[in-house]
Amino acid sequence: MSNHYLDVAIGLSFTFLAVSLLCSATREAIASLFQTRAKVLLDGVLTMLHESAAKPRLRGVGPSIARLLRRDDCFGLDRLGNDSLAADVMRHPLIVGMAQRGRMPSYIPAPIFARAFVSTLIARYGKAHTAQLLLASTGNDGLARTLLAIMGEGPNDATALENAVRIWYETVMERITGWYKRRSQLVLFCVGLFYAGAMNIDALVLSQRLWQDDSVAAELAKTSAETIAAGRVKADPAATPAQALGQAVAAQKAIDKVAGLPVGWPSSRFENSSGQGAAAWMLALGFALLGWIATAFASSLGAPFWFDGVGWLLALRGTGVKPPVESFPATAVTVLPSLTTAVREN
Repeated sequence: MSNHYLDVAIGLSFTFLAVSLLCSATREAIASLFQTRAKVLLDGVLTMLHESAAKPRLRGVGPSIARLLRRDDCFGLDRLGNDSLAADVMRHPLIVGMAQRGRMPSYIPAPIFARAFVSTLIARYGKAHTAQLLLASTGNDGLARTLLAIMGEGPNDATALENAVRIWYETVMERITGWYKRRSQLVLFCVGLFYAGAMNIDALVLSQRLWQDDSVAAELAKTSAETIAAGRVKADPAATPAQALGQAVAAQKAIDKVAGLPVGWPSSRFENSSGQGAAAWMLALGFALLGWIATAFASSLGAPFWFDGVGWLLALRGTGVKPPVESFPATAVTVLPSLTTAVREN
C-alpha cells in the first residue's frame, strides 16, 4: 500500500484521537459534576423494583442543578412517596455509607444491595415472615412474581430471597451498563460537534488537504508517530478527566506544529464563498456542518478506538516505537530485532 494513503489515514486518525480525548475529558467532567452514573444507577433500581413509572419525578433541570450543588435531597427520593420501596432501600445505611454527603454511590455491589433490600423488608413487615409473605406485603405484584420465579421451588426464607435479589440485581445492572454506554455515546457526539464547530475541525476539508498535499500528510504522520512513541498520548479508560485533558492538549500541540493544516478559524471554506451571495454562503455552511458532524461521529467512537487504529496504521507503515537495544554475550548468537514494531497501549 502506498505510503501516502497511510499518511492520510494516520493524520486523520490522530486528529480524531485528539478530539476524542478532549471529548472524553469533557464527558467525564460532566458525569462527575452532575453525578450521572449515580442517576443512571437509581434509574436501574427503579426499573428492577418495578417502580419505573416514578422516573419522571426525578428528571428535569431542577434535580440536575441540585445534584451539581450536592444538596442532601439532590436525587429527589422524597418525590417517590412514602410508600416507595426503592427510596427506602437507597436510604439504607449500607448504601448511604458508600458515598459522601450530598452524593449517591455510582456503584453498589450486588451482595450489599441484596442485604439492604431484605433488611428494609424485615424492618417494614417483621422478621418472622417468610420470603413469600414479605414480598406479598409490598403490594408490588410485578416484583413479587419476579423474585418468586427466581427463587423457584427452593427454600422460602430471607436467605433465599436475598440470593434471588442478588441475581436479579446483577441481571438488571448488565442492562444498565448498556444504557449508560449509549447515553455516553450521545454525549460524546454532542460534545464532539461543539468542539468541531468551535475549533473548526472539518473532516472533509482536512481529508482533502491531506490528500492533495503529500508533504503535509507525511509531516502529520511523522508527528503522530513521535507523539505516541514518546508516550505523551495514551488511551487509558481509567484516566481521570485531568489526565485525558492533558493528553488532548499534548496531541493538539503536536497537530499545531504541522504547518498548512486547515484546522481553526478563519475557515477557507467561508473565505472562498465571501462576496458570492447568501446562497454560496449557505452552501458553504451546509458542507461545513457535514464536516463537523463527521468529526463528531468519529470522536464518539472513543479514544481507545483511534489509538488502536493509529498504532495499527503505524505498524503497517513500518514506523512506531523504536525497539530497545539489547546486549548479548560475545558467544551468543545475535538476533536482529524486528524492523516494524506495533504501537501498544501502556
